[in-house]
Amino acid sequence: MRKLKVASIQMKSKPYEVEKNLKLALKLAQKGVDKGAKLIVFPELFDSGYCVNDKDFELALDFSNPHSHFAFKALSNFAKNTKTFLIACTLEKENHQIFDTAFVLSAEGKLLGKYRKIYLWGEEKERFEQGKKYEVFELDFKKFKVKIGLQICYELGFGEGARILALSGAEILAYPSAFGKARTYAWELALRARALENACYVIASNHSSFELHYSSKEKLEFAGKSRIINPQAKVLKQAKNKNECIVQELNLDLIRAQRENIPYLKDINLELTSTYLTKLKSF
Repeated sequence: MRKLKVASIQMKSKPYEVEKNLKLALKLAQKGVDKGAKLIVFPELFDSGYCVNDKDFELALDFSNPHSHFAFKALSNFAKNTKTFLIACTLEKENHQIFDTAFVLSAEGKLLGKYRKIYLWGEEKERFEQGKKYEVFELDFKKFKVKIGLQICYELGFGEGARILALSGAEILAYPSAFGKARTYAWELALRARALENACYVIASNHSSFELHYSSKEKLEFAGKSRIINPQAKVLKQAKNKNECIVQELNLDLIRAQRENIPYLKDINLELTSTYLTKLKSF
C-alpha cells in the first residue's frame, strides 16, 4: 500500500518583501514537516508576492544560476535539511523574458524540473511569456515512486492540461495559485472536476487576504480555500486561516481503483478528440 503525507501552504504574501515571505512560508512548511508531510506545495509567486509587475525582472530567478537567488537557496536548504520534496512557484527570467514558473525540489534539495505557465490570465499576457510544454515529474520516496503534474492558478479551468498530464502518467496534480476571491465559485468547482475526471489527487495552494495592484492600487482579494482533494472529488482538507499549513495522508492505491471504477482515461477517444481539436478555433 502506498501512503503519502502531503501539505498545502496558504499564506498572505507581502509584495516585494522576499525575506519576510520566505520566513513565513518556511515557518508554515515546518509545521507540515512536524506532522509528517513529505511533499509540500506553496502558492503561486508566494516569495515575491503577486502584484510586483514593476520589479518582475529584479525579483526573478535565473535557473542557469539558481543558488544565487535568495528564495531558491532557502527552499533548497529547507528541502535538504528536512528531507522533504517541495513544489514552489516563482518569477523566472531567461535573457529578457519573464515566465511564471513552478519547480520541483527533491528531498536532497536538488532541482528536478520546472513548468512554465501556459495559460496566462488578464495582464499576465503582457507580463509573462507563455510556456510551451507539459511535463510529468517522478518523485522517489524510497519505498515507492509518485508521478506529479503541475498547473498554475488560472489553468485549473483548462481541463485539457490536466488530462494531458494524467494520460502522461500523473497521479497527483499540484496547483500553486493566486486565485481571486471574485471567482471563488470556479476555484471550488473546477479543482474537484479535475480530480474526478482524471482520478488524480489534487493539491491546490492559494494566497489569502489581498494585495494592491502595483500601479492602480486597486485591491486584489484572493479566494484562499487551499485544499487537498481525492480522486473521487472529495475535499479532504481545506484551509480556513490567513496563514495555514494543511496536512493530509493520501492513499495512492485509490487512484488505480477509481480509474477502474470510472474509466475515463481508458475510454477517451484520443483519435477523434485530436481530429476535432485541430479544426477548432478559440473565441
